[in-house]
Amino acid sequence: MRHRVRRWLRSDRTFWTLLALTIVGVTAAYYIAREAEKRQTEWVHGLERTGPAPTEPAIPDPRAAPVAVESAAPPPPPPPTATRSSAAAAPAPQVTVVSLLTTPENVTAGAMTPECTRVIGDKGPWKNATAAEPWPECVDQAGRPMVVQFCTYALLSTGEWVPSKNTGDAPRCRAELPLVKQGKVRGATSR
Repeated sequence: MRHRVRRWLRSDRTFWTLLALTIVGVTAAYYIAREAEKRQTEWVHGLERTGPAPTEPAIPDPRAAPVAVESAAPPPPPPPTATRSSAAAAPAPQVTVVSLLTTPENVTAGAMTPECTRVIGDKGPWKNATAAEPWPECVDQAGRPMVVQFCTYALLSTGEWVPSKNTGDAPRCRAELPLVKQGKVRGATSR
């Protein structure tokens, strides 16, 4: 009888120990997740999407009767037929990306401070957007900027330099593109 009681007490202690460890683990996970939300990175150089969020297309209910949709505009006219020879109707050559160029080169950024975050929230990321010059509050004591604008350009097989879609609208990148086309800018990465 004593042996059964001891075994029951041991299993009871094991149960309470596991329950206590589970509660401590869940509490720690909740605390860590809550603190991580507070420290999320704020992107300051406009890479976020603007405008309405994309939505999934509506999937029609297969059991519903098909709905006739009336078109407000007439269908487009068919393309005119080519009267030239077949040699003139040859497809255009395929344009490909030969290499990529990313500027600036050798950047060392400083740690973001609350003062810099406040100034960016009030005035925007740049004192001079064309030169990507940060506010004085966003430069650390060693002279390192806390905000950097990278620009990426693609060299096409046609020999033309074009800005990438993700940085092409940045004022510094628009100002730098003519220099890249003239070969006066060397970047951090040329692939």
